[in-house]
Amino acid sequence: MSGPLKKYRYKNDAGHETVLKLNAADAERYGLTDGDAVDAAPAVEEKAVPAAPNKARAASANKGRAPRGKGGPGGGD
Repeated sequence: MSGPLKKYRYKNDAGHETVLKLNAADAERYGLTDGDAVDAAPAVEEKAVPAAPNKARAASANKGRAPRGKGGPGGGD
């Protein structure tokens, strides 16, 4: 026996809650009523993600200068 399926919120003996897709006959067999029916799955709580620290490096202070002994201003042979 089949028919249109509806989603029902079901809680087992251990206290775990889940959503079942059942037809009317199966819902009655589990003891579920229209009050237990849900339109959508329960909303999932979103965990707050901590902001990532800024990992960009600071610019080097001497990056623009020529290395020593390689010519450039200030001489050398």
